Amino acid sequence: MDYLLLYSAGTDPQPYDPAEDNIAEWVDDITARGVYAFGERLRPAPDATTVRVRDGKTLITEGPFTEAKEWIGGFDIVEVPDLDEAIGIAARHPAARSGTAEVRPFLHPDGTHVVPPGLMEQPTTGKRYLMLVCVDPAATGTPGDVRPWVEEMDERGVRLFGEQLSPPQDATLVRSRGGRTLLDAPTEDPAGPWVAGIDLLQVSRLGEAIDIAAAHPMASAGLIVLNPLWPLDPYEDHVARAEREEPDWKRRTEPALGVLL
Repeated sequence: MDYLLLYSAGTDPQPYDPAEDNIAEWVDDITARGVYAFGERLRPAPDATTVRVRDGKTLITEGPFTEAKEWIGGFDIVEVPDLDEAIGIAARHPAARSGTAEVRPFLHPDGTHVVPPGLMEQPTTGKRYLMLVCVDPAATGTPGDVRPWVEEMDERGVRLFGEQLSPPQDATLVRSRGGRTLLDAPTEDPAGPWVAGIDLLQVSRLGEAIDIAAAHPMASAGLIVLNPLWPLDPYEDHVARAEREEPDWKRRTEPALGVLL
């Protein structure tokens, strides 16, 4: 079974101490166990781009649709036998100590996996975006068949993988506090937009990613959020890294929308 782990600040964020960041141990453990399929950090919230299509017009805004506490800072995909193992993996991630790890199963045929074998080892060519395909309760209309979009993007080689997720009611929210694993149930009926699926894109520039997102059926019936990946070396000095990256949290490094339009 494949599970998506999404990391956010959550409702009770704790201070992040880079000196205690043991992400290298976490990566080594799940890699040695053969359950790590793919994962990466995401650029800070100012670098997200939200795409909607309404009445045939593409509407683009800078930033994610969520509040800061709900902004997704990274993701991992693990291939494990059951939910309990996925929860255990999520609880040991450093992000679960300072925030919340959401565990969601994918909706994919039995015996298949979301991530193509060997993708982690393949070199990156171009720019990669995690595309969050979101249901928006405030939007009207019904999304069309996504299969023609998938076939076109796969043929163009810009979609590395993607899959639908189980409903948010099936999520498990995982926190690690004081050495204890705390499990919370999600909101029974989300009032705002929620992530229904993901796709990993590899493109030449943000403008190309926006065009791809706008062509997705959910752009007309919901919304799409494009999040550039932010590669992390788990073995580097995290204190020095945190100091170096401090300015990135408050500014947009992606092209301004005025440049793209």
